[in-house]
Formats: sequence, structure tokens, C-alpha cells
Amino acid sequence: MLRGLALTAVLVVITSVSSAAGKHGIYKWVDDSGTVHYTQTPPSNRETQELKPPPGPADDPDAISSELKEQVDAMEDRLAEKREGAADAQQWAEIQKLRRENCANARANLAKLQQGGNRAYRTPDGKVVRLTEEERQQRIGETNRQIQENCSPPGKAGP
Repeated sequence: MLRGLALTAVLVVITSVSSAAGKHGIYKWVDDSGTVHYTQTPPSNRETQELKPPPGPADDPDAISSELKEQVDAMEDRLAEKREGAADAQQWAEIQKLRRENCANARANLAKLQQGGNRAYRTPDGKVVRLTEEERQQRIGETNRQIQENCSPPGKAGP
């Protein structure tokens, strides 16, 4: 019992000294005879050096690991977004290339349709047909629509 009481008293003293040192600091100074002293309060007539307390305990390894995992996850998300953006850019470039090709084909078809006359045309299945004036005008209208879709910037109308 006495031993436990003595141990408790020692722990209380150590705790109060360490907390006082943390609040007030430790000062190092040298007296006239060259002896080094360490005190909690600096003497008023001496040059002193305030000593910084040692750093506190290191952060919790689990907390650090969790924080690093969150950072890695965020970095992987940003990387995935960049990859998607690159894929979107490549897909957009392919779409623009197809639009340019379709535009050129539609303009060439319109030029042929506007020449007039009773010209022969080949259908997609390979048959050769002659268009009536009504069919020719219908195809001119369809070709103008294709030109409007493919030759103007996306979102804008007009050839």
C-alpha cells in the first residue's frame, strides 16, 4: 500500500514538472563561475537560452496510412479523369474527321445533282437509275441537310 502511494506521488510530481516545463519552457544559463544551470524561470541579470521541448509523439501509423491511401485514391481518380479526357479528345478528333469527309462527299453530290439533266445514278445496291425531277429535288434537299449537319461547326446551322 505504501509502495503504491509512493509510486503515485512520484508520477504526480513527474507529470506536474513535465507539464510545467511544457508551459513555461526550460532556460539554460551560465553563472559567473562557468557552471551551467537549467531552470524554469530565466534569471533577470543573465543571458539565457530557451530550450525547445522535444517533439511530441509521432502520428498514429494507422492515421498516416489512411491519409496516404486517401491521397493515392484521389490521385488515381484524377488520373482516370485525365485518361477519360484523352479518350474523349481522341473520339472527338475521329468524329471531326468523319464530319469533314461527309461534308466533302455531300458537297460533291450536290454539285452533281445541281447540274440538271437526266443523268444516271448508281444506287447503294449497284443498280443504275435515272431520277425524275421530283426525285432529284428531293435528293438535293436531303444533300443540303447533310451539308448543314456536317459542314458547319457543331451546334451551328448553315452550310
